[in-house]
Amino acid sequence: MSRDITFAIDNLVAEANNDADLRARLLADPRGTIGAETGMTVPADWAIIARESNGMVELAFENDELPEEYLELVAGGVIIGAECCPWDEGH
Repeated sequence: MSRDITFAIDNLVAEANNDADLRARLLADPRGTIGAETGMTVPADWAIIARESNGMVELAFENDELPEEYLELVAGGVIIGAECCPWDEGH
């Protein structure tokens, strides 16, 4: 399952980096856009940080307790965890 999640998130980010409308939607409403584009529901207790850096979309997921099936997202290039998010100065 985690490979499917990684694949879906990686594809969504890649598409957003080539589609200005999708990029704008992902930056404005990452949770809603992930749901609409992938059919996945991000757990309500997860914070999603979406930002643009050097013209590329970056997503980060934060939660104090990561479910084991989501851990593989790190290997897929998606940043997870407060300590991994230097732009989020609240942590």
